[in-house]
Amino acid sequence: MTFGARRTAARRRSLCRFTARLTAVGALAALLALALAAAAEADGALNGRISFTSFRDGELGDIWTMNPDGSQLRKLTAGPLYDAQSDWSPDGQRLAFRRGPDASRRLGIWKMDLYGADQQLLTQGDPAVPTQNTTQPAWTPDGQGLLFRATLPPFADSDVWAMDTEGGARHIVAHVPGEQLYPSYSPDMSRIAFTTPVGPNDRAIFTMAPDGSDLVKVFDVAGAYDSAPNWSPDGRRIAFESDQDGDMEIYVMNADGTDVRQLTNNTLHDEGPVWAPDGTRIAYTSGADNLNGDIWVMDADGTNQLQLMAQPGRDESPDWQPVPHTGHYRACGDATHIGAGAYSVKAAGRHLDCTRAKTLATRWSDAALAAAHHVPPDGAGDDSAEDAQDETEGGALRGFVCQTSDAGYQALKVRCSHRGRRNHWLARNHRKSVLFIWRNPVDGF
Repeated sequence: MTFGARRTAARRRSLCRFTARLTAVGALAALLALALAAAAEADGALNGRISFTSFRDGELGDIWTMNPDGSQLRKLTAGPLYDAQSDWSPDGQRLAFRRGPDASRRLGIWKMDLYGADQQLLTQGDPAVPTQNTTQPAWTPDGQGLLFRATLPPFADSDVWAMDTEGGARHIVAHVPGEQLYPSYSPDMSRIAFTTPVGPNDRAIFTMAPDGSDLVKVFDVAGAYDSAPNWSPDGRRIAFESDQDGDMEIYVMNADGTDVRQLTNNTLHDEGPVWAPDGTRIAYTSGADNLNGDIWVMDADGTNQLQLMAQPGRDESPDWQPVPHTGHYRACGDATHIGAGAYSVKAAGRHLDCTRAKTLATRWSDAALAAAHHVPPDGAGDDSAEDAQDETEGGALRGFVCQTSDAGYQALKVRCSHRGRRNHWLARNHRKSVLFIWRNPVDGF
């Protein structure tokens, strides 16, 4: 084994022992928590990776994923077909996407796991009829099915359709005159949002009941393309794109169309907004035009705009992976936006505000990084690494019990809860707890 390989292996062993020591303090509690989590529905989600479509390697279009700072890119699909419009399942373990020979013929909907394996065709039109297409998949919030746009008999234009997760029970949700685009359920599945043309060079955003009734025009600026609605995780707001100011920009509004706010304001082409699962950030595409763009992220109020990459050509259609969790937490945002550290921090319990929660997450992260990058001298045994972890863990989060679990792509989901007064029911129900995603992208995959 080379010296570099020994260093990498030592770092990983050191981190593993560090997290193991954190878990060992509350081993019984961890086992009980895992059992309860398996039986319970998720109460929320942290921010995982971002999927997107890219033409960067000269192919027609493929699905890629990356960390939310643009690091650790991974190509999930390859080949001569055009893969686009990826959408994460609510459990963050699968991606639905569109595949076809080009952007307008024989388009079908496929799914795969989060690493690009187990690719499976779910639905398509008659291959003998090139204009029959199924596209723009969107998982239902309960994970039991998908909405999608389809041009299928008996209608010549596209409508909102639905199916189960294996492509069965395919049926039309509603037929509305004109073309329907970008359908998606609200988080509570009480409404479906979509876009439809209402006149020449004019698109509007509508919502309807799940059975296709109660059609409501939510937003429309005459002569503008108001399109690509995306629900916030709490269902109270909708992000969308519009060229009402002369070029395409990103906006948000209340779910009923009120309180419209412009988030981007530039001469670029900004499109395709998608909320982060914790509701604190929005990813989107920005570039010179709709054929040249890069993936950007910003805070939900439009501040802290960050370009994740500067790649010639087109990167587009981002979607944000949810990492589900149990328990009711307040979203605090990232402790860091770039590099190794704590992302998507959440807080719970009395007397733990977001500033303190981020401080705790950063403290744990610094200790984990110190453990991960501690390399014993050449020839030193494992005891040397363990001694270093003891010192790091002792000064990390005093009074807290921390548990870690795999979040995929070498990331960890970390939950640190204050020991508190374990025998008092009020203390148990209001115990301070911090939850976050920890990333250390130095070594790659």
